[in-house]
Amino acid sequence: DIIYLTEKELMKLYALNLKKNTRLEQVRDRFCFGCFTGLRFSDITRLRKENVKGQEMHFITQKTRDNLIVPLNDFSTELLEKYNYSFPLISNQKMNQYLKELGELAGIGDMILMTKYRGSEEIQIRNPKFMFITSHTARRTFVTLSLEKGMRAETVMSITGHKDYKVFKRYIKITNKVKSVEMKQIWKKEVKLSVVV
Repeated sequence: DIIYLTEKELMKLYALNLKKNTRLEQVRDRFCFGCFTGLRFSDITRLRKENVKGQEMHFITQKTRDNLIVPLNDFSTELLEKYNYSFPLISNQKMNQYLKELGELAGIGDMILMTKYRGSEEIQIRNPKFMFITSHTARRTFVTLSLEKGMRAETVMSITGHKDYKVFKRYIKITNKVKSVEMKQIWKKEVKLSVVV
């Protein structure tokens, strides 16, 4: 099952007033930066001002050693400037722990039924959505929302560094909204047809 934040959930988290809690504010901002760029936790950790050239980030990914150029947007630029282009360090384990706390604060509480398998045994886990949020949820959120907003799959893959569509497909949650938007775009009436009998 793919866990990602809807645009409404992401913006609710992004707008959450955490001025009195620096720890959660830093985790929230780092997570949201991943949602707005598609970068992995490890690449956000290594990001420095030298990686930013104009409106793009240039770097070699830690996991795959690929050379990536990721365009910046208004949200990612705002967050980079807030932290002077280098996010405070935190372990992935601590970040995942704090993300659950943040998700609960932001009211991301829809019930989710997660099905896993241990061998042939089916295990079902039912929890509020915030319990399933991890640092990797940011990457999935970026992919899903970018596609939902109309970005081509090839463009998203180029930004995230995916080379294989089969692997990329695991990140995609085709929502009803995506299906509806695409159906209306493809099958809209351009001109009125008149039938002469």
